[in-house]
Amino acid sequence: MDVIKLRAAEWIARLHAEDCTPLDHDMFRDWLASDPRNGPVFEHLTELWELSGGARTPPVVAKPVQTVRRLVLSRRHALAGLVAAAFLAVPPWEGAHASRIEETGIGSIRDVRLTSRTDCRLDTQTRLVVGANGQQARLCHGQVLLSVAGPDPFHLSADGMTVQLHDKTSADIRINRGNTEVTAIRGKVFLTAAALRDAGRWVMPGQRLRMDRNGGWNIDYPDLETLLSWQSGELVFRNQPLAEVIQEINRYASRQIVLSAPRLASQRLSGVYHVRQGDAFLQMLPHLLPLRIRPAHNAYEIVAL
Repeated sequence: MDVIKLRAAEWIARLHAEDCTPLDHDMFRDWLASDPRNGPVFEHLTELWELSGGARTPPVVAKPVQTVRRLVLSRRHALAGLVAAAFLAVPPWEGAHASRIEETGIGSIRDVRLTSRTDCRLDTQTRLVVGANGQQARLCHGQVLLSVAGPDPFHLSADGMTVQLHDKTSADIRINRGNTEVTAIRGKVFLTAAALRDAGRWVMPGQRLRMDRNGGWNIDYPDLETLLSWQSGELVFRNQPLAEVIQEINRYASRQIVLSAPRLASQRLSGVYHVRQGDAFLQMLPHLLPLRIRPAHNAYEIVAL
């Protein structure tokens, strides 16, 4: 892990260097995609960098062109060393700078007040680490709905990106297995991420930006009623593949559903699933599709007829 930390420090230095190029950004995205551990470590280190205000290095006096490149590289390497030393010497952000940790268990939805003007609703299996000043937090996993009603901006980091919410704005942020989604519900929110290359991007009301683990991203316009149905303990499915439906329901179930019939994975379903109704989905499913359900060890297994 120390090797990853040192490499992440080098990337922070490179991305902040005066001679950073688009090729550097491409190589950085390749590095992020090369190991699932790289993204979380880079995010931790970036937060330490931001919280400390960035390492300070002496100004560089103008020199002939032949020596400028060497000086820039030397500053870059010195910066990497400073950042790496700070990260290795300081405990992770959760322990050193967190004021509290908010969590929900399986099937639980909870409201918390982060500041006098910032409210948050946590979906099932969500972990949120709140900074000491109350104006920043890290979403470790799960889904939250954030609402800000004051002039001070709120910063939420999630899987390599940072979401900035201003007065009278709200956003739904969710970390999935392969990507992270940010949907602007009310007002526009500002999003920064290394993969975006430039200074950042505004996500407009009704837009959803989906950032993939490999650095790719896209914007769409989801149905907000469906997207926000989890707040009332409902999951709304509109012509979705059975595999996706099961994956979503499993987030709320203590006893998992296992699909052992691959040919049924693409079968599409529509309907409303009430989280607190327990096994109602399983009782209904055999009436809709040619399958049967059998109990397994701490799970329900779906098999084809």
